[in-house]
Amino acid sequence: MNPPPVGRRLSAIAASISVLASLVVLAIAVPKGISEYSEPVDNEVTPIVGVKNSTTAPVYTVQSGSKTSTAISLGDRLWLAALETVSEDVATQIVFPDGSTSSVTMYEAMEDIGVAILESPDASNSGPALATNDFINPQDSKDLSKFMAVDAFDDNQTVLGPSYTTKQLEHHHDLPISNPECLNGTALLMNGTTINGIIVHLQHRAIVLGTSSIARIMNLVTSH
Repeated sequence: MNPPPVGRRLSAIAASISVLASLVVLAIAVPKGISEYSEPVDNEVTPIVGVKNSTTAPVYTVQSGSKTSTAISLGDRLWLAALETVSEDVATQIVFPDGSTSSVTMYEAMEDIGVAILESPDASNSGPALATNDFINPQDSKDLSKFMAVDAFDDNQTVLGPSYTTKQLEHHHDLPISNPECLNGTALLMNGTTINGIIVHLQHRAIVLGTSSIARIMNLVTSH
C-alpha cells in the first residue's frame, strides 16, 4: 500500500497536536476554575460556654478583703454573690474583664438562702441584666447532668445531680446538689449558652435556687 500524500500526513499531525494542546489547556484550566469558584468553607468557630476565655455569661470576679469569688450581674448596678464570701467590714469590689474595678456595698443580705446583693454607686459600671426566662424549677429536675456550673474563673464543671443525702429546703424550693465543690461562691446553671438558674455555696453545700428565691431576688432588682 502506498503511503498517504505528504499533505494528508501533515494535516493528521496538526490535528493530533491541536487535540493534545486542548487536553493540556483543560487539564490546567478546569482545576483552577474549580478552586476559584468553589464555595468558601466557613471555618469560624462559635464560642462555647465552658471553654476558657469564651464564656459570654454575666459572671465577674468579686474581691472582698482576702476572699475572691464569683459575682453574677443582675443589672441596674446590682450584683449577686454568696453571703459567706463577702463582708461589710472590708472593702469589696467587682473586677471587670479589662481589669477595671468598681467598689460595691451591701444592698441586701438574704441570710436564709446565703445570698448577698451588692450595689455599685457608679451607673457606668453596671453589668448586664440577668434574663430569667429559661430558669428551671430545680425540684422538677431529677437529672442535672446536662448542666454546667459556670463561674468567673473558667473552672466550669458539670453539675452531677440533686443531693438526696441533704435535706431539701422546701420552703424556698431550693435544691442541694451532690458536688458542692463545683463552685466558688456563686455560679450560673447553664445548658450550652442558655442560663437556667443560679447556684450558691451555702454552709458546706451548694444549692440551686428555687423559683421562690429567684422571685425574691428579682423583685429587689425591679424595685431598685
